[in-house]
Amino acid sequence: MPSATPPPTFRDPAGFLSLTPDHAVRTIHGAARDSVMSFLSSPLRQRLEQRGEMVSTVIADDSDGDSLKLRHPRIPVITYPWEWTQGQWMAAGELTLGLCEEALEQGWILKDATPLNILFTGTGPVLVDVLSFEKHVPGNSIWLAYGQYVRTFLLPMLMNRLQHWPLALTLFRRDGYEPAELYDALSWPQRLSPAAFFPITLPSWLERRSSGASAKSAVAPAKEPALAHHLLRRTLKGLRRRTRNAPVKQVRSEWSDYTATLTHYTEQESQEKVSFVRETLETLKPARVLDIGANTGEFSALAASVGASVVALERDEAAAERLFQRARAQQLDILAIHADLARPTPAVGWENSESSSLLARLEGQFDLVLMLAVVHHLLLMEQIPLDAIMELLGRLTRRYLLLEWVPASDPMFQSLMRGRDELYGSLCEDDLVRACQGRFTLLQRQSLPNGRVLLLLEKQQPGTSAA
Repeated sequence: MPSATPPPTFRDPAGFLSLTPDHAVRTIHGAARDSVMSFLSSPLRQRLEQRGEMVSTVIADDSDGDSLKLRHPRIPVITYPWEWTQGQWMAAGELTLGLCEEALEQGWILKDATPLNILFTGTGPVLVDVLSFEKHVPGNSIWLAYGQYVRTFLLPMLMNRLQHWPLALTLFRRDGYEPAELYDALSWPQRLSPAAFFPITLPSWLERRSSGASAKSAVAPAKEPALAHHLLRRTLKGLRRRTRNAPVKQVRSEWSDYTATLTHYTEQESQEKVSFVRETLETLKPARVLDIGANTGEFSALAASVGASVVALERDEAAAERLFQRARAQQLDILAIHADLARPTPAVGWENSESSSLLARLEGQFDLVLMLAVVHHLLLMEQIPLDAIMELLGRLTRRYLLLEWVPASDPMFQSLMRGRDELYGSLCEDDLVRACQGRFTLLQRQSLPNGRVLLLLEKQQPGTSAA
């Protein structure tokens, strides 16, 4: 089984982070100790932690006289920017700028501004890098993290809108995009548009003009403190405006409207399905639920409404975005992940160890896994064998699995089969039962009038056998 605990981080010169089953442990080198302790003693740190906008920190008892150890609670399921919806990108960007504005008022400033410093608990973004804060030097009107914010936050969202570049492409761009490389991908109307001119076109022109010239210092002359403060606030305000204008205004797809337009469920059949799922949730009372193929979140919301903490996995970008917005509007404990179970996010970074794979982060984390009307998609669109599907589900759940079986006679099954009747036309529920042997025990079965079947299964523990 892959390890969900990566080795210590190494990129921050002030210290490194390692993960234990219960904590994230940050070791601060002696040279940065006083600066970190100063921030941890500040009212700003206390306010951010109380509001849940920054991870809580405890100074470890085993800190020695030189280095300093800090302990943070583990975020239950880590997600990375390449798995976020557009709304999550916006929320993380707004949090970053908001924290910088508030810090500036208290004599601090963010020295880092990357989405990799943000994690989500439910729909709420949380800053997890306490080393990002440093004292602001009065009279300095330059935000040194400005370029990083533009490269890693603003430009990915802007190119998603202008050129339909998926946000998931940031998997391959740790430090974001350079304006010059984006310039060539834009048409002239796009280059001259208000959205792209200042963050992409103008920097590209200036870079070409200064090509070959000696580099000039990026440090601006000191200004009168009040003026410097005003200029920094204006910089942050401008970035906030550009960030809010960057995303696609309305994201839609076939699957984002699926729940509202489905025709293979009558109202009665839909109500029967919802009732069965609700009764199961109310009976089992799972603390943690994984909803695979969550679409716009109907059943994720149902699980959250009965007290579960939900992770909702959806491969369609527009549907995942609607799910996030729904959870946020209703204040539901749902973490949306835009990813495909059939092609899960791999481990990336140096030696594939800096960012864990999606499956390593999900396996064994959930009391109940919902797999409603998904198996036939994996069978027909991805050609994943039933045995392999059930084996993976056995690793994802700690105990229960609620699965919807779609028979070969179903209109959706037929449309996805695409003439491959010899391969898949004879698949039936008995094949699913055989794939469950040695892995799951059937607890409850509910047939729906349209031929679909809901199955509540319990994971077999080692050394046990089905009744």
